[in-house]
Amino acid sequence: MNTEAYLNRIGHVGSREPTSATLKALQRTHLLHIPFENLDIHRQQDIRIDVRQSYNKIVQRKRGGFCFEVNGLFNELLQDLGFSTHFITCSVFSQPKQQFTPYFGHVAIVAHLEEDWLVDVGFGTNFSEPLQLSTEDYQPRDGTYYQLVKLSDAETLLRRTTNRREHIKMYKFKSDPQPLAEFAEMCHYHQTSPESPFTQGKLCSLLTSDGRITLTDKAFIETVSGKKTETPIESAQEFNQKLREHFGIVL
Repeated sequence: MNTEAYLNRIGHVGSREPTSATLKALQRTHLLHIPFENLDIHRQQDIRIDVRQSYNKIVQRKRGGFCFEVNGLFNELLQDLGFSTHFITCSVFSQPKQQFTPYFGHVAIVAHLEEDWLVDVGFGTNFSEPLQLSTEDYQPRDGTYYQLVKLSDAETLLRRTTNRREHIKMYKFKSDPQPLAEFAEMCHYHQTSPESPFTQGKLCSLLTSDGRITLTDKAFIETVSGKKTETPIESAQEFNQKLREHFGIVL
């Protein structure tokens, strides 16, 4: 992997020292430049647990990806820069079904510094900077409060809120290390199962300096300073135009 090319791809120009400040800057710039997207699933392009494949797609072809791709690749970057990290398995909370989905359906990262940090650049509406694992206090990130709640000695719940009262469950996780290869089965499942949220429709989403932009089969959604605007998508041609105009992606 060409570390210099990767850092240029995410627009990182600051310190490369393995510190918490660098970690925060890297996650934020990554989320501002590399979209969370599932487009290859709808093009019948096989996505594998393969960092080289992810590097070619995300850095060289200037695409995005879903968690197994972007977190798998981001972890490689962190380790190249001298960070000590490991992968963790997560169980995502399904809002439509109001239940947790199986473990290994989402991969995240733990980075070890003076304390441990939850790192994630592959979860849709994501926290913009890593979260401290050592506290259950609210951790504000761009107007949203995130909280890590210990469910047991083995499990921790991540949830978010804008008012500290009405919480939305995001996912729970186990902090013991897992090799990336262990996620291969669920990576395949998310590409092929009619039960997977990723097979339901196209999605491309990117953090912006003052909100977020999201493109689906049905709408282009732009959130600016908390105000959301939704524009219907009427055709595949319009979808591709928005994809090119707002995300720089040409399929």
